Amino acid sequence: MFADVWRQGEFRGTVILTVTGNVALPTRSESSEDVDRFFTYNDITFDKAAQFDVAALQAFQQASVNADFPKGGRVYLFEGPLLKDVLDSVGAEGEAVTIRALDGYAVDISLEDAYAAGAVVALKRDGIPFAIGDFGPTHVVFPRADRADLADMNDDWWVWSIYHINVE
Repeated sequence: MFADVWRQGEFRGTVILTVTGNVALPTRSESSEDVDRFFTYNDITFDKAAQFDVAALQAFQQASVNADFPKGGRVYLFEGPLLKDVLDSVGAEGEAVTIRALDGYAVDISLEDAYAAGAVVALKRDGIPFAIGDFGPTHVVFPRADRADLADMNDDWWVWSIYHINVE
């Protein structure tokens, strides 16, 4: 049921996350300068993409992780789907992803490292959905407070206000 809805592009809300690159199950075709002005502004073009609205991301099993963000700060409860589940759902294949934020910040992460560290595409912090101007619409987080092996992880991979993931 879920797959049928989003693969047909029948979204219930505004698209907040676009996955491009090596995706086998796209939900839309190539980018357009006329329609995709923010992508064009950021010099991003694509021939196919998978898109998600909040409801589509909420349809995945939600992970709950405790993490201090920024590092050394207060520990919060973050909730959202695992990055692996999101990418698997669109048949993503590759070695790495580039995760981009609305402010232009981008980071390259190997998929092996991201999956091993338990990357979550968080939609909520302490039960409150992210908003634009906060850390929303989505925020990549890791269970740093739950896992001793992540205690020394810096904040470089903790991209907030993400809207685009490119699979390479």
